[in-house]
Amino acid sequence: MNRTVGNWMTRGLRSAAPGDPLFRGLELMAEQGIRHVLVLEDDELRGIVSNRDVVRSTAKNPEGRLDLHGCTMEEVMTPIPLQTARPDETLGAAAGRMHQHRISALPVIEDGAVTGLLTTDDILAAVSLGDRVPLRPDL
Repeated sequence: MNRTVGNWMTRGLRSAAPGDPLFRGLELMAEQGIRHVLVLEDDELRGIVSNRDVVRSTAKNPEGRLDLHGCTMEEVMTPIPLQTARPDETLGAAAGRMHQHRISALPVIEDGAVTGLLTTDDILAAVSLGDRVPLRPDL
């Protein structure tokens, strides 16, 4: 059975630097049709920005606005320590942690480096496709 994180995670990672404008992260999300951007500095994970983080940051602003060009990824991101997964971990264990912590993505770490991202979309694909590993361009 192909029920490990490594078989279903997204590998074609999109990332931004902590000091990048939030607008850059949102551009990546729009261009790639994704909801999460990893925040890396010197290839080291610093945090993650999801569409939920953007909404939360906007709601915290007294004016209900967010300066997309003046605000940085670091100001909006969920910082480390983050919940993460390993490639050899079962999908069930990773999905359980995502459910417990009410999060929609887990950076996948192997030998100290980020190698992928497991999202709720990946888990839904695994459930709907059964044992057939998808042929995706990012694999």
